[in-house]
Amino acid sequence: MLLRTLKDEILEYFKKRAMFGYVFLGLFFAFLALRLFYMQVVSYEKFKQLSENNRIRIVRTKADRGFIKDIKGRLLVKNSPSYELKIVKEDVQDLNAILDKLEKVLPIDKKYAIKQVEKSYLYEPAVILRGLSFNQVAEILEHSDDYAGVEIGLEAVRSYMDSDAFSHVLGYMSEVNEQELQGSDYYRSGDMIGKTGVEKVYEKQLRGVDGAKQVEVDSYGRPVEILSEKQSIPGENITLTIDYEIQTFLHRLMDGKKGAVVVMDVNNFDVLSLYSAPTFNLMSFTPFATSQERLSIIKDPTKPLLNRAIEGRYPPGSVYKILMAVMGLMEKKINPDSRFTCTGEMQYGNFKYKCWKKDGHGTINLVQAIEESCDVYFYNLGLILGIDTIYDYSNKLSLGHKTGIALPNEKAGFFPSRQWKRDVRKEGWYPGETIITSIGQGYIATTPIQIAVMLGGIFNGGNIYTPNLVRYLENPATGHTRVPEHDPVQKVHIDKWAAGVAMKGMVKVVDGDRATGYRAKVPGVTIGGKTGTAQVVSLKRTEDMNEDDIPEHYRDHSWFAAVFPADNPKYVAVAMIEHGGAGSKGAAPIVGALVNKMADLGYVKRETGQETH
Repeated sequence: MLLRTLKDEILEYFKKRAMFGYVFLGLFFAFLALRLFYMQVVSYEKFKQLSENNRIRIVRTKADRGFIKDIKGRLLVKNSPSYELKIVKEDVQDLNAILDKLEKVLPIDKKYAIKQVEKSYLYEPAVILRGLSFNQVAEILEHSDDYAGVEIGLEAVRSYMDSDAFSHVLGYMSEVNEQELQGSDYYRSGDMIGKTGVEKVYEKQLRGVDGAKQVEVDSYGRPVEILSEKQSIPGENITLTIDYEIQTFLHRLMDGKKGAVVVMDVNNFDVLSLYSAPTFNLMSFTPFATSQERLSIIKDPTKPLLNRAIEGRYPPGSVYKILMAVMGLMEKKINPDSRFTCTGEMQYGNFKYKCWKKDGHGTINLVQAIEESCDVYFYNLGLILGIDTIYDYSNKLSLGHKTGIALPNEKAGFFPSRQWKRDVRKEGWYPGETIITSIGQGYIATTPIQIAVMLGGIFNGGNIYTPNLVRYLENPATGHTRVPEHDPVQKVHIDKWAAGVAMKGMVKVVDGDRATGYRAKVPGVTIGGKTGTAQVVSLKRTEDMNEDDIPEHYRDHSWFAAVFPADNPKYVAVAMIEHGGAGSKGAAPIVGALVNKMADLGYVKRETGQETH
């Protein structure tokens, strides 16, 4: 009986265990069935796509970047082929091991390479080295089985006709940064993008639209067959208004100087040259260059990255007197025969305001005052006009405003007003401030291109355009061209008669008996010009020094602005030399040589019967 009872208990125990096992197995197989159903039915498309990706990939094909040409169709920027070393993250089993192998045959930066690969998508090749030689390419391809996941790509890189002469206009290209990647769904890590100049402003037009290929790859990730392809659309070519010969001529002329030169068509504000010195090599900011090269430019105390033509802000000095003369005539505060007496200084209240000529100019009229750049004449004129009128004309002629030229980082400069003084300085405007404003000193800060716009507006009848750098864009496939939209013209009322009187004085600046700008004289071409000498420090600091003994950073900025030919103004040229001393010595010879070159190139016709070189 006891044994029977024991046997029943044992059987009951095993029955329960067996039941538990049956339930467990049932649940396990049910889970497997559900999992299979999920993978094969519910997630069929997903896993099918993953499977296809192991065999078929979408490979981006870069669009050819558009060329940049000068006004006569000469190539300034083109593309040259360059071999790139790339790594596809998904195809590499041990990234460190593969980089160690590559390090033995190529000058790769392992830290940079790891960073690039980590940023890339699974099947998106990450560029880790550019500019490979044929021998380096051959080395990798010959042992390609040892470099699974490593690819050799061919990319177009920028090639310049004259990098240094055009650096501030064209701008440089470099790899996209994190901020640019986050703000766009177009670029991928390692892509090149325009960072400054025309390359940046017209990035979208120049880059075109990338295409794509559906490619079958082998187990090493190497393409076996192209299954389908969407063609890329090449970027547009851009033809600038800049003349290659003028720009490179100025590059040679400005060697060793700091400053800027702007040459512009008076009638439509097409910019024939926009040069800033010193300059730099555009290739210094590509991934081909070393960080030392970039640092040496960034830390250079002469600031070669500063585009002085549009970013440099300087008091215009006596160049501003041209506008003063025109507004004095238009407001009928003076006429061409109005005279003031210069004794070398003007007493106003408790202050004496000195003329640059210590002995004075005597009693002179407006044309003589322009010719000899008499400060006292314009002190008197400024007091008659008042700061409100002076500000109004200056404001309308773009002083204190960006001109809107299609280049990054343009600065507005500054022109003071009574309201500004009240709002910012919490003070009233003093007559003494009007006096110094009248000769282009004091609070005024202008860029060279603003002075070009001011003179262009005065001598074209009062039309203010946005300075234009691009003549047209061209579709390379069809040859179809289009002109980019321009801002509407601002019309300022300028009397032709008043501009003519100012021009009479400007011609004497270059050709008169007491011409302050005689160094700009060009045989066969009649030029209207104006010198400008903008003080950097108070005269008291330097008046007892010989000119050559004055430290460079205390020397005046040198200006010269010219409009030519004088009888039918076609071009304006403005030169500004930082710490170049008197305008007659520093900037005038630059403009003279420039106009002479433009005459040689046929932009200006030399008058017959006049002396020529």
